[in-house]
Amino acid sequence: MRQNGAKLGWGPIAAAALLAANVVVPLVWGDVYPFTSAPMFRDNPRCCCNYRVLAPDGRQLPAEEWLCQRIYDGNPPGYGVGIKPPAVIEQEFGQVHKEQHVCEHVRQILARPQNAGLAYVEVVQEEIGLVDDERVGVVQAIQIRVQRQVERQ
Repeated sequence: MRQNGAKLGWGPIAAAALLAANVVVPLVWGDVYPFTSAPMFRDNPRCCCNYRVLAPDGRQLPAEEWLCQRIYDGNPPGYGVGIKPPAVIEQEFGQVHKEQHVCEHVRQILARPQNAGLAYVEVVQEEIGLVDDERVGVVQAIQIRVQRQVERQ
């Protein structure tokens, strides 16, 4: 029953439809702008790695040039904002790579012409995780020497 003869109009119906679409669209079609399932931090990472690349003389080289930077944006793999991330070492946040994988990744970049002056690089892999029940920090740090692949004749 309407009071004082006021009409409800289309406003409440449109608001209800928008709220229903926020639930139904992500479930049926996935993320379709502006509707999202709000996946941020759904993957619940427990650890991650920092990488530093050092030249033979000890100076730190730009992580972006060695594709060792972190690009995690809080979304699980497959969710994005229309930007295809570069092929960085950490394709899945929370992944701690073995020494062999780190070497393969860095050796490919070491082989590029712009790095011809480097015989090797040192890669420091710092695993960040729970130190105890109250603190997060470096759990383990390893240093890996990656040498240039020698061409065999």
